[in-house]
Amino acid sequence: MSEQLQPMADATDLAEDVERGVTVRSVALGIGVVAFINLWVTYAETVVKTSRLNLSVFQITLLAVFIVLVGGLNPLIKSVNRRFALAPGELLAVVAIGIVGCVVPASGVTGFLIGVISTPFYFATPENGWAEFYHPHMDTWVVPTNQDAVRSFYEGLLPGQSIPWRVWFVPLAWWASLVMAVFAVSASLMIILRKQWVEHEKLAYPIAAVPIEMSQDALSARLFPEFMRGWMFWIAAIVPFLIFVWHSLSWAYPLLPSVGILPHGGYFRFTRYSPGMYVQPMQFLTIGFAYFANTQVLFSIWFFFLLHVVEGGIFNRLGYQIERSTDSFSADPPTEAWQCFGALACLVVWRLWAARRHLRDVFRKALQSDYPVDDSEEILSYRSAVLILFSSLVYVLLWLMQIGMDLVTGLIFMSGVAVIYIGMARVVSEAGVVYSGATVTPQAFVMDLRGTHAISGASMTAIALSYSLIDYMRGLFTPGLAQSIKLGDLIRGNRRLLFYCVGVGVLAGFASSVWLMLYLGYTHGAYNFPRFPFFSGDPKGIYESTLTMMRTPQSPDPNRIIFFCIGAGLMALLTFLRYRFSGWPISPIGLTISAADNTASLVMPVFIAWVCKVGLMRIGGVNLYRKAKPLFLGLLVGYTAGVVWSFLVDAIWWSGQGHSVHWW
Repeated sequence: MSEQLQPMADATDLAEDVERGVTVRSVALGIGVVAFINLWVTYAETVVKTSRLNLSVFQITLLAVFIVLVGGLNPLIKSVNRRFALAPGELLAVVAIGIVGCVVPASGVTGFLIGVISTPFYFATPENGWAEFYHPHMDTWVVPTNQDAVRSFYEGLLPGQSIPWRVWFVPLAWWASLVMAVFAVSASLMIILRKQWVEHEKLAYPIAAVPIEMSQDALSARLFPEFMRGWMFWIAAIVPFLIFVWHSLSWAYPLLPSVGILPHGGYFRFTRYSPGMYVQPMQFLTIGFAYFANTQVLFSIWFFFLLHVVEGGIFNRLGYQIERSTDSFSADPPTEAWQCFGALACLVVWRLWAARRHLRDVFRKALQSDYPVDDSEEILSYRSAVLILFSSLVYVLLWLMQIGMDLVTGLIFMSGVAVIYIGMARVVSEAGVVYSGATVTPQAFVMDLRGTHAISGASMTAIALSYSLIDYMRGLFTPGLAQSIKLGDLIRGNRRLLFYCVGVGVLAGFASSVWLMLYLGYTHGAYNFPRFPFFSGDPKGIYESTLTMMRTPQSPDPNRIIFFCIGAGLMALLTFLRYRFSGWPISPIGLTISAADNTASLVMPVFIAWVCKVGLMRIGGVNLYRKAKPLFLGLLVGYTAGVVWSFLVDAIWWSGQGHSVHWW
């Protein structure tokens, strides 16, 4: 009974406090927050060279700004005049816009994009053969071909030179159109699936639960929100913050012992042959969000990771392994990577099949306006969502074909992308893992499934360029959009305006991040950003590995296909057992990410959250679980404050030599 309770307040409980939602000030604040965070992340990771701030689904920078709004700005406004305080709906609207728009900087879009389109001309040499294999297939509307302008970006401008903005305008404008088309596809998919996931399957949405908990009494007579009023919150917030402060002091005073478990902790292997994991019990960001997830789902994550360790250890001990991944982003070993990707594909197909009646109603409503299905509560009408979905899909396919990708390759590539986007949105919405990623890239999916011997040089070049939107296989916009649309259930006002506001936020983030990235590159020299791998490491590896596949064409890899089918079969079996036996204790969702690179970092915090939640539920039931929420919200606040403190210390005293205290 307790496991069926949702970790967030019901919409009717908040009815009196959410009259204001999508308002002029909430929209302006949300878009402004997106632009500010895009500038902040870009500056922090390039100039200050501090922590990676854009790797989580709920970005730590957005969480920091939201904490300031809830615990600082709003109480200040209420102390002056309570009527002007931000309502819960307005605060949630800021998050709904920000959680999508803040995906853009650095590792989201702009870092990979600018790195991938600038690399092939700057790093081309007679020895590597890039000019011979790549340049004939690259047009000026796709990449900046002016070698002097690209060289100045990597090495910095000479005295008296100005930034050649015109060289970048056309290719970035076309890439921006692709980004917005991908956003439109992702948003329409999440809108179409919202009712199935929220009302029929009743997913927990643990990520969205955190801002809802923090903002639900924003208009109360008390200055500070309820979760900040107890001793549990303040102890839980102060402890991690003081750990970060102590750690930062050790930078200036080497005699002070540093906290060695930040950010990664220690790397531990069960045996010399098995895959390892990071022992980082102080990853409070993961613990705080995971606390709001279902215990069976949390158990599934660490249980299947242990199975991954056992399987990998057995394969390594026997010396069995297939050829390494065809790119540097797919997880290793490829046996388990393709097994997990098969499980993810099965999860997506099964969930779409389970939603077939709902999808039938959606498409019939789109074709017949008088069809008896109510879509008035959706952010977009079903007709608009379906129209945007198909028109954007066609645009994306034509765009890929225009840069050289043939039709078959494009369709297989988009199928792999769909598995990642829908699958990661589902995993995040159900499991609450703030870090998650697929195990095989859509590029590797195409090359291994079809075989590079059947793919032309133009298509291979297009595949290399498509890494601009790789986003470490985290699903790009869809995980954030799923949370944003869930938050829309608690936002009043013109909720359909929210879709367009989120889109404007994405554009604002793209424009601000691109502008600052180019400015800093031409000012400091982009090659001088060693902590920022998009101009010195990742894109070079992309073109080198793709060129290897072009020079040595391969047939489809049957071993990968076999393990893909094994993963799909295991997911089908586990899903059947879960539906057939009501008491079946293992959720199959952990199988989809067990071999992912970032799972090794999140499994220990997830295990801690599972132990805490199970213990609290068995000791005191639902009441104790609810009473303990401020404790875990405090961990989130303290950890976030510590990361921001570390950034400020780096920006003031260690700019250019920053310290990494936050990662996966």
